[in-house]
Amino acid sequence: MSSEFKDNSAAVKHEIELQAIRGLIQACMLVEGDAVGLAPVDTGALRDSIDYRVDRDELVGYVGTNCEYAVWIEFGTGEFAEKGNGRKGGWVYTAADGKTYFTYGQRPVKFLRNAFRQNKSQIQAILEDCLRNLT
Repeated sequence: MSSEFKDNSAAVKHEIELQAIRGLIQACMLVEGDAVGLAPVDTGALRDSIDYRVDRDELVGYVGTNCEYAVWIEFGTGEFAEKGNGRKGGWVYTAADGKTYFTYGQRPVKFLRNAFRQNKSQIQAILEDCLRNLT
């Protein structure tokens, strides 16, 4: 009696990768949606710039923004900056409307970190579900 071995490892690996990508996309969409909802809105530029990207080769998902002032919103400025890294004593600036203001800075609004943190268990459930339901 002869038995023949058939190597399906490439097909299995491919299916696992597809399901992982599917899960990453779902998880990123969840975090992106919450980050959009948590972002402060003045002009809407920050909120509208929030997006996600999934690196299919590395199997990593990213949620973020390319808005250049987003880092100041996320981590705060001046005397309110996280870890005490901001300017002390306040400063004066002139806004686009021509008015002059004095400020000690801005408190952090952790819209990206909170969007991830409040969804950690859902992200884990999404990924577990995708990998559990391999065809």
